[in-house]
Amino acid sequence: MAISRRQLHGFEQFLKDFVPQVARKSKQLNQAVWLLETTGSPDAADLKAELETELRMLYNDKKTYEQLLEWDKDKSIKNPLLKRQLNILIRSFKSNIIAPKLLREIAEKESALSQTYTNFRPKVDGKYLTDNDIRDILKHENDPKKRQKAWEASKEIGDQLAPQILELVALRNKAAKSLGYSDFFQMQLDLQEVDGKWLLKFFDELATQSDQAYQEVLKTIEKEQTKRFKVKSDALGPWAWSEPFCQEDPLGGKELDSLVKEIDLAVAGTKFFQKMGIDVKGILEKSDNYEREGKNQHAFCINIDRDKDVRTLNNIKPTIKWLETILHELGHAVYELGFDPKLPWLLRDPPHMIPTEAMALVSGRQAYRAKILPSLIGKKSPLMDQADESLKRRQLIFSRWVFVMTAFESELYRKPKQDLNALWWKLVEKFQQVRPPSGREHKNDWASKYHLGLAPVYYFSYLIGELFASSIEESLQKQNGSIEIATEKGGQFLQQKLFAPGNSLSWNKLIESVTGKPITSEAWIKQFAK
Repeated sequence: MAISRRQLHGFEQFLKDFVPQVARKSKQLNQAVWLLETTGSPDAADLKAELETELRMLYNDKKTYEQLLEWDKDKSIKNPLLKRQLNILIRSFKSNIIAPKLLREIAEKESALSQTYTNFRPKVDGKYLTDNDIRDILKHENDPKKRQKAWEASKEIGDQLAPQILELVALRNKAAKSLGYSDFFQMQLDLQEVDGKWLLKFFDELATQSDQAYQEVLKTIEKEQTKRFKVKSDALGPWAWSEPFCQEDPLGGKELDSLVKEIDLAVAGTKFFQKMGIDVKGILEKSDNYEREGKNQHAFCINIDRDKDVRTLNNIKPTIKWLETILHELGHAVYELGFDPKLPWLLRDPPHMIPTEAMALVSGRQAYRAKILPSLIGKKSPLMDQADESLKRRQLIFSRWVFVMTAFESELYRKPKQDLNALWWKLVEKFQQVRPPSGREHKNDWASKYHLGLAPVYYFSYLIGELFASSIEESLQKQNGSIEIATEKGGQFLQQKLFAPGNSLSWNKLIESVTGKPITSEAWIKQFAK
C-alpha cells in the first residue's frame, strides 16, 4: 500500500519524538560504561546492565519496526539523510526485536563479564601483575622458564571467564535464531552491512598475497628468538613473543622504548594533532590515562553524548607501544569530534567501526615512522630506521592475528560445543605459525582474549581498517605529495572527506568517497608486503 504524505510526515514526527529518548538513554548508558571501566564497581556493573536493557527496550517494539519497513517502501522519501536514518533504525530495531527477558539476560551477563575483566590481575610468585607487567616481562626477561610462567599467568583469566562467555554465546545465538539467522556471527555481519562470503574470500586473497613477506618475517623472528633464548627453533613457543597473543612485533622493543623513556606521551600526542589543526587538550582533560587498581587495563575511546564529550581510557607507560596507543585512541577521538554538527543525532556516529579504526590506525602508525618520530619525541636517533622495519613486521604479524580471530569467532558461534581450545591452537598454528605449547589441552586460552566476550564480531574491522588506512595515505600522496597526515592539508582532507559525513553514508560508500575506489588491499600490499 502506498504511503501518503501524511504518513511521510509521520516518519519525520517519529524521529522528533523517538530520537531524543534514545539520545538521552544512550548518554546515561555511556556514563555508566565509563564509571564501570574506571572503577570496576559492582554497582556500576548493575547500573550499566539496567541502562543497556532500557536502551535496547526502546527498539523492542515490533509494531514500530513494521511501520519502519512500510516507510522504507515509500518511493516519495527521497531525502538521503532521511533514508539513511530509516536504514539505521530498521537495523537497530531488527537486532532488538527479541524477548525482553533475553535482552535483559544478555545485558546483565555482559556487565558481569566486564566487571571481571576490569578487576582481574594474574598472580606470579605471590605477586599480582598488571597487563603492563606481563608485557614488561615478555619484553625484557631472557629466562624461558620465567617467560613461560608469566605467559601462562596471562591466560588464567580464560578458565575463569570461559563459562560466562559460553553462556553469552548461547544467549546471543538464541537471539539471532529468533530473528531468522543461523547464528550471532552471521547476524552481526548482516546488521553491520558486511557480506560474510565477501569478507572470508577477501581475507583468503590477502593471506595469499602477503604470505611470502610473512614467511620472511617469521624467519627473521625465529633466528633472533633462538639466539636470544638459547634454544632450538622447535622449543620456541608463544612465550617467546613480546605479548601474550603473538600479535605484535617481538623484535627490538627494548631499543625502541628507549626513544620515549623521558617523553610525556600525552604531550607528544597533543603536538601531533595540533599540526593537523586539531586541539585534543579537551579530550585528554576528560580522559583517564594512567594505571590504577580496579580499572580496565585496555585502551578505548568513548563518545559520551555525540556532541563534545569524547574521552579516552589508557594505561600509559613510557613505551613505544603506548605512544602508538595514545595516538590511536586520540585518532578515534578526533574522528568522533569531526562529524558535521548539522547532521541529525542518528548520523553523528561512524557508519561502521572500519572508518574510525582506519583513522586510529593511521594515527598510531606514526609512532613507527622514522620521518615522523623526531617531531613526536623532539630528537633524532639511528634507532628510528629500526622503527620503520618494525612497522612492516607489525602489519604482517597483526594481519595473521586477525585471520585467527575472525576464523575462530565464526566457528565459536557456528558450533560452540566443540573443543574450542583445540580449535584456537589449530588456527594459531595455521595462520600465525606459532607452535602450540604442551599441556594446554584442558585450558581455555581462547577465553583470555577480551574481544571475544565484550566486543564480538569486531576484530575483522581492524584489518579492513588497516587496508583503508593505507588507501588514505595513498590518496594523500596523490593529492598533497606526501603520506603525512600531521599537516594542515592532511587535517583538512581527513576532516572534509572522512570525519564530516558521519553515518550519512554506508561504510563502503564512505571508503569510495574518500579514496575514489572500493576497499582494496593494493596500497597495503605495496607498503608492507613487497
